[in-house]
Amino acid sequence: MHTPHIVTRIRLLGPVQFVSAQGTASRPGAPGPQTVLAALALRAGSLVTVDELIDKLYHDDPPSSARRVVVNYVHRLRTHIDRVDTDGGARPSSLIGTTADGYVLRLPEEGVDALRFGLLTARARRRAQDGDPSAAVACLEEALGMWRGPALAGLPGPGAEDQRRALTEQRASAMEHRLELLLECGHSAELVPDILRALETYPYRERLHGALMLALYRSGRGAEALLAYDHARRVLAEELGIDAGPALRALHAAILAEDRALLAAPSAVDEEAPARADLVRAGDQVPPPAQLPPMPCDFTGRHDQIAALVSALTGGGEHAAAVITGMGGVGKTALALRTAHAVAGSYPDGQLYANLRGPDGTPCDPAGILTSFLTALGIGHERFPASLVDRTALFRTLLSQRAVLVVLDNATSVAQVEPLLPGAARCAVLITARALAAMPATLTVPLVGLGPDDAVELIGKVAGMRRLAEEPDAVAALAAACGHLPLALRAAGARLATRPAWTVAALLARVSDQARLLGELRVGELTVEAVFELSASQLAPRQAWAFTALSIPHCAEFDVRGAAAVLDLPERETEAVLEALVDAVLLETHAPGLYHFHDLVGAYARAKAQTELTEGERREVVRRAADYLCAGVVAAVRASQPLAGPLTAEIHPRRSAGPEVGDAYEAMGWIRRVMPTVAAVVEQAAACGDPDAVALAVDIVTLVPCFEEIVPLGQLAQAATALVPAALAHCGGDIAGTAHYAAGVILKTHSSPASLYRSRAHLLKVLETFEDAPAPGDGYRPFLLVLFTLAMLAELELQFGNFAAARGFAERSVALAAVSGDRELVARRRTVLLRIEAEDPDRRMALDRIRSRCRELTGVFTRSEDEKWLIRVMMTEADSLLRGGSHASAARLYRRVLERARDRGHVRDEAECLFRLSEALLATGDTGGAVDAARDALAGAQPTGEPLLMARSHEALGRALRAMREESAADDHLAQAEELYRGLRRPAKTGADAMAESRPDAVRQHPDGTRSPR
Repeated sequence: MHTPHIVTRIRLLGPVQFVSAQGTASRPGAPGPQTVLAALALRAGSLVTVDELIDKLYHDDPPSSARRVVVNYVHRLRTHIDRVDTDGGARPSSLIGTTADGYVLRLPEEGVDALRFGLLTARARRRAQDGDPSAAVACLEEALGMWRGPALAGLPGPGAEDQRRALTEQRASAMEHRLELLLECGHSAELVPDILRALETYPYRERLHGALMLALYRSGRGAEALLAYDHARRVLAEELGIDAGPALRALHAAILAEDRALLAAPSAVDEEAPARADLVRAGDQVPPPAQLPPMPCDFTGRHDQIAALVSALTGGGEHAAAVITGMGGVGKTALALRTAHAVAGSYPDGQLYANLRGPDGTPCDPAGILTSFLTALGIGHERFPASLVDRTALFRTLLSQRAVLVVLDNATSVAQVEPLLPGAARCAVLITARALAAMPATLTVPLVGLGPDDAVELIGKVAGMRRLAEEPDAVAALAAACGHLPLALRAAGARLATRPAWTVAALLARVSDQARLLGELRVGELTVEAVFELSASQLAPRQAWAFTALSIPHCAEFDVRGAAAVLDLPERETEAVLEALVDAVLLETHAPGLYHFHDLVGAYARAKAQTELTEGERREVVRRAADYLCAGVVAAVRASQPLAGPLTAEIHPRRSAGPEVGDAYEAMGWIRRVMPTVAAVVEQAAACGDPDAVALAVDIVTLVPCFEEIVPLGQLAQAATALVPAALAHCGGDIAGTAHYAAGVILKTHSSPASLYRSRAHLLKVLETFEDAPAPGDGYRPFLLVLFTLAMLAELELQFGNFAAARGFAERSVALAAVSGDRELVARRRTVLLRIEAEDPDRRMALDRIRSRCRELTGVFTRSEDEKWLIRVMMTEADSLLRGGSHASAARLYRRVLERARDRGHVRDEAECLFRLSEALLATGDTGGAVDAARDALAGAQPTGEPLLMARSHEALGRALRAMREESAADDHLAQAEELYRGLRRPAKTGADAMAESRPDAVRQHPDGTRSPR
């Protein structure tokens, strides 16, 4: 029996390898698993999330399968680790543990050569500080001896390259330190060959050039030392285009001056260098600085960010630098202080803190900041150098042998930060800034708002946790209204805390008013509005104008092309403006070329637009936004609808080319994404009073129902209704009639039972406006509007159960379509009539004749590739089978329809087909299948808001559950169905759209002969 391979070490300083307890080394498969292992090993004992592993594996655009790839690679690693020779099986690895978010390599740091390398170099630094350079050299030689070639040899990918670069830098630094320590121990002449070999590998490292110069000078080869400086200066100038640094220049000057102090060991030199020694000793006479402000006691969440920052600042790397960026109020300072306090123990020589922005918002002079730092380090004012360069040099000299954490809060630029950075490898810096893109950093954390749960918790911590228990829904809604921005959440919580008589719902109502929102979010003198103003005040005039103008259309998200249309600027210039707003953290971008406002920033920008833009400018922006969206909707219809030509004839003229919506499939995806923006812009167009904007908005709402199968249209109900009085007030009769049609379609398709009667009133107004029988030659718009209106009224009456009225409207629509000579147009109208016949218990047409005509129309729609109406006519044929008692055949046909609807993303048709399939399955005795289909139908019907669709789904589920003898659940669903049916039977008064008080009750016949109210 063989023993399992137990992994005790992992090698990364060369090819990636496992090493077993027996000392056997092996490669863990392909580069992908090796990359994952390297990422886990470099953070041994700590969580590495799946998202972090994906970033290590892929460059900019990981595939949709990236998470599965990571899981597969981890499985392959475990299989390799835990291979058992006896049975060829595998057991779950205890070495790689799984957590909710990722994986942990359960191995001590000593078991990973790269981490042990860091431990040894840190030990060497401590030995050197303790005055034992020989012991320090021994540690470094052990560390350098672990290298077996380039780190992570042969691994591709961005993660491996970043890790390789960091490890190579650590190796070079350790090599330099070893050589310098050997010089300190008195070795000079024998070191020259070693230094020359190191320079062959690292020709641009000034510390190595300095070590060579010093070794030559101490070996009595002063002229060669000067030549070595000339060579170093030439290499740096010719190949990198830079001058030698101040340390190298100072050493060159000392050699030229034949400074005999260079001949002594550094410790002796320190004793004979009173200026520097006095400064250092002066700093040693005061306690280590401890300038960190207190950590916010209500700090909430940010666990992943804290873990990453702590790891970056305490992971053993030299010159650690972490940057936290984000918009004003997002909690950068709080996170920085939380992190700084967590890592303070790793920096025993103190912590320095400075706010780099003054009380008035202006950037602080780094010279003044250095004054406070030098004072904290024990330097008297009389000894301060005058220039910024000299102060920086003194600051870095004082920190050269220390481990100090420097926290720079609210930085405004790299130029402001650079003089404040310590030069010592053991020091670290933590910076916060709204944006600091050019700052080199070990880690940059772009901060966004809190997650919903953490946002709720923060309000509770400030306002009192009892609020969460008393009004949990209101607190969650308040957190969302605050955009999950920590400053806004604290402001809302503080208002509640100081107003114990207020309910959370009362404050929510106040912040829900856009005009009052920002005024309600205040903490003492600090307001959310003031934080945003600080960023906006830095904008150039063109950027400031674009910032306010882009906020007027309430776009959920916009791209460069859309912004260019709204701003009436070239796309290249627009992109530059948008990126400047991102850099100012006034716009957000989650994907290249796509932008959006944070909710609170958008509210702030719109408030500014009301005072800084004229009414004419605001109207023009709304008109351009409506023009762009209308062009996009027209393009989407033309890409995806068989009757695109007639549908888009006589549309209001557009100036914008609109977005590129792509082919039919892509166009439907564009429609799904843009619906929230469509609703917002149409409402704004209705309110702005601009005739062109209103006309364009009417065209948008008229065409969007072409996509009723894939998007819920209920979100357009308010906008479509608002367009009617706007069109009557500002546009001609044709536009007003079209607005009535658009409102009727939207209210009919996806809204409440009461809205169906309002829909009927609007549709009857269309017939009144255009008369009921226009000819195509009189204009396609009136003809199509009347044709479609007749079909819509037929479907409405069918929903009400008024079969005779439904049949009458449908027959008129068929007759009118025939006038056009368009066979497909006639086929669509005939499909509506056949559906009415199939539904009517007192049908005039035999079921077999209905099926025959359905199959005839199926051929028409198949040839024209009209998927929407093909699905509808196939469903009608299945209905006729169901009504005729051919339940199994009906179920088979419903399943074909269901597959077709799902393939094309027709979610509404899918829901309708499912409840009908449930009826067929129940009739065949498949009660389990009937329950499953009805549940799926209800899940699909609820987002649509269609009362009849939901009623039929509830009823199908109730009947199926009753057949399963689940009486209680069945009664609940049947009661909900009856309530919805009751709404369809009882019209509601709706002002000008009020209808008659009652309609005849109707019944619907089930396959088993029972009848229920429609």
